[in-house]
Amino acid sequence: MTLGRTSSGAVKTKSDLPLGLRAVECACCGCPEITSSYIVISEAMYNALRAGGTISGSGGGSEYTGCSFSGTAGGYTTPCFGSVSVNGGVTCSADGNPFTSTLAISWEIAKVGNEYRILYSGGGSCFSDIHSAIIQREDCYTVGFFINSGFDAAGGGGPFTQIGTGTIATSAGSLTFGIWNLDPSATASLDITITPSP
Repeated sequence: MTLGRTSSGAVKTKSDLPLGLRAVECACCGCPEITSSYIVISEAMYNALRAGGTISGSGGGSEYTGCSFSGTAGGYTTPCFGSVSVNGGVTCSADGNPFTSTLAISWEIAKVGNEYRILYSGGGSCFSDIHSAIIQREDCYTVGFFINSGFDAAGGGGPFTQIGTGTIATSAGSLTFGIWNLDPSATASLDITITPSP
């Protein structure tokens, strides 16, 4: 919380019954602080993400199992958070259960000191029908996609390979992020546009 201040810098207070002495003319500080696994962004990008708007875009992926999907993006933004997903539809059914392939990202932003930060994570699945020799039946299987600002900030994600990129385009430019998978032959993309509200 930011305390209300007088022109001389003193905290503005009020005292009355039954509430007693209290600070007045306070304001919210903003978004929750981000302290790890973040990417530094420009003030203009921070302001564009904070303003939000209408989400549009597309994405999809494929894995060595033969799965492939694509779809349009939908989601929401708030002044501190955003979330976007692509639903690729049912790409596999096993034992009468449908498995939907998806790709998604969620983010949060914050101003910490003089830095503007974004923290994002997400992932998805590309389900394929494969025969399991162990249990002698058809199963739905995915290796799985991962999106993580910590991977991007570190320049790698351990055993994961960057197999694609995504973008978040705003009125202030674009932010590019990696899409990672254990399957180095996999592919993926997720391109998002946030159009400011009129």
